[in-house]
Amino acid sequence: MISDVISLIDFLRKHYLEYKVKSALFSVDGIHIEGDETIQVEKVSTLDQRVWFYKVKEVDGYEFVYMPVIPSLYIDYGQLQGQSNPDSKIFRFVGNPMAKFTSGGEPNVVANFIIVGYRPKDLLKSREI
Repeated sequence: MISDVISLIDFLRKHYLEYKVKSALFSVDGIHIEGDETIQVEKVSTLDQRVWFYKVKEVDGYEFVYMPVIPSLYIDYGQLQGQSNPDSKIFRFVGNPMAKFTSGGEPNVVANFIIVGYRPKDLLKSREI
């Protein structure tokens, strides 16, 4: 849920100097607008021009959370060909939480988005105190 992402981002912001946090803003085309340039996004097209996905390129030791700049949108996860489960690293933004089940699948909502990268071991350190 978006509220979970906002809570995590708020926590990381409060501990920005302690933890190694990366963040960047991207356009609907997956183009870097501003922020840390080590975060890179690949736009993944589908056969339906109304539907595309994003994939954040991996950075060693980091996990990424993503959030549209319009928090009322929903995240829909993509599935790699040949896999039976959706992959949390492949995502898009939609206007309905039931996007997969609406007639023909719901198209993407056009919105810029933020990506925040953090190191999970930093979160573990916060619990050791």
